[in-house]
Amino acid sequence: MEKLWGAAPRTYVQLCHELKENPGWSRSTVQTMLERMTEKGILRYEMVGRAKHYYPNIERDDVAVAETRSLLDRAFEGSVSLLVSTLVRRKQLTKEEIEELYEILQEAEGEN
Repeated sequence: MEKLWGAAPRTYVQLCHELKENPGWSRSTVQTMLERMTEKGILRYEMVGRAKHYYPNIERDDVAVAETRSLLDRAFEGSVSLLVSTLVRRKQLTKEEIEELYEILQEAEGEN
């Protein structure tokens, strides 16, 4: 998805070339993933000549929200405060990240 969010459209050949390097996928793995993601509606394609040009069918922000909610539900009982307090107790936040969190919270407070 990152390859397509970064620069769509991409053809099968382009994606094979890019994904061969990182994460090291074979052509058949790329083909399988493209087919499955298209079937699920995550990707769409347009035929240009004989080549399929793939596009993301979902926005990066929508995926980020869904993945964040899934992580919160699985690991932190759905609690944002439990996530943050765990990071604080484990000293996992840098000074810059703490400042960024303050800014985000102040912005959220202003919206309410």
